Parts: sequence; C-alpha cells; structure tokens
Amino acid sequence: MNIVTTMNIFVTRTLALLSVMPLVACITMKADHDELQAEVVTLKKRVAERDTQLEQTLERAQEQMAQVEAQLVKAEGLLRNNQASLGVRVDDLEVDLSQVRGVAEDSRNEVAALSQNVGESRTELDGRLAALETTLKAETDIPEGKSDLLRAAERALEKNQHALARRLFRTYLSRYPADSKEAEVRFKIGQTLFAERDYRSALGEFYWLVENAPEAEVIHDAVYYSGLAFAKLGQCDKSEAYFQAIVKKGSTAPDNYKRQAKKQLETLSKDKGKICADRRPDDDAAAS
Repeated sequence: MNIVTTMNIFVTRTLALLSVMPLVACITMKADHDELQAEVVTLKKRVAERDTQLEQTLERAQEQMAQVEAQLVKAEGLLRNNQASLGVRVDDLEVDLSQVRGVAEDSRNEVAALSQNVGESRTELDGRLAALETTLKAETDIPEGKSDLLRAAERALEKNQHALARRLFRTYLSRYPADSKEAEVRFKIGQTLFAERDYRSALGEFYWLVENAPEAEVIHDAVYYSGLAFAKLGQCDKSEAYFQAIVKKGSTAPDNYKRQAKKQLETLSKDKGKICADRRPDDDAAAS
C-alpha cells in the first residue's frame, strides 16, 4: 500500500472518530445532569420536609410558650393574691402570737402561783410528816413494863407533854384494867385535858371518879378541879356546888383545898357576869 492510500485511510478514520466523540460526550453529560437533577430534587424534597418539620416545631414551641405565658400570668396573679393573703396571715399570726404570749404569761403566773402553793403544801406536809414520825416514835417507844410505863407517863406530865402523857396513861389503863391505880391515872388524864383547856373532856374524867371511885384518894382533887372547870365554862352555879362540897361541915378534903375552895366561892359570889355566863343580864347575854 502506498503512502497516499495510507494517508487517506488515516484521514478517513480520524474524521469518523471526531464525528463520534461529541455524541459520546453529550451522552455522558446528559447522564450526569440527570443524576445531579435527581439529587437536587431529593435535596429540595428533604429541605421541604425539614422546613415543614421546623414550622411544626415552631408552632408547637409557640403554643407551649403561650401556655407558659398563660401559666406565668396565672402564677403572678396567684403570687399577688398569696402576697396579699400572706400579709393578712402575717397580721393574724402576729395577733395569734400576741395572744400566745399573753397565754404564756398567764401560764407563767399560774405556774408561779402553783409552785408557791406546792411549796407551802410541801412545807405543811413535811411538818405533818415530822409530827407523824414523832407520834409514831412516841408510840413505838412505849415501855413494856407496868412500872416503866407509869413512870414514863408521869415524866411526860411533869414536862407538860400533855398529849404524850395522856397517851401513856390511856395505854396503862388499856393494858391493866381495874388496876389499883386506875382512879389516880384517870385524874391525871383529866389534868392533861384541863391544862389544854378542854374543860368538858376534863369534866368527863372527873365525873367518872365522882361516880365510880368516891372513896379514892384523888376524889377531892377531882371535885376541886371540877369546880374550876365549870367556872372556866361560865357555869358558876355548878362550880359553886362543887366548891361547897369541899368546904361543907364534915368534909374530909385537905385543908389547902378548903382554903382554895373558899376563895373561889368568894370570887364567884361577887361576879356580875364577867366570869359567870349564867348570871349575866339578858341584854348582856344577847349582846355577847
């Protein structure tokens, strides 16, 4: 093959190739364009969906904000109301607190008075307890022997311990009934009562002697003290009767009792009502 033929063939092929290349390029660019366009559409669709979601989210947020604002308005109203109520409550609380303070002060005063009362009661109870302990000790210290018991009673009488002496004398009588010293013991019991100004009780003991032991050695003592007791009670007519029994003719009373009884009769005879209540004028008696 010659050179000319070869050149023709090359030229022919080159032209053929050039004629084909634009078509391939066009086909390639169209495919890329379609793909890009599809991606753009997809992106736009996604953007639209995102926009829709954002709009919906924004709407929900606005609704929630509106609800929050409404709640805030309501809360502010409640707060204002609560503040106003709180002010009233504070005022009420101050009043209540003032009342509580007043009650507390009254309670303190009552407690103070109660404490004072308790203290006084405690002192009184302590005194009573001490007296009871003394009484109990005295009763438990009562001698067992007959002679010891009588001596203890007489010692108490000498010391002017009248209640103790009387208790011991009565214990003696209960332990030894119908004893030979019964009349003497009963008279001494009467003496303790007379010393305590319990004249009626003393007269009861003396009268027992007059009725039951008229021959006893202490009978004149009992008669004389009976006259004194009736005079102390203002019953001078009865008093004089006892004194007359001592001074009458044939009385075996000791001389000292006769002299004392005579003086008592003279005093009573002159009395105009100062001693003798049974001799006062009716007006004076009514006034007294």
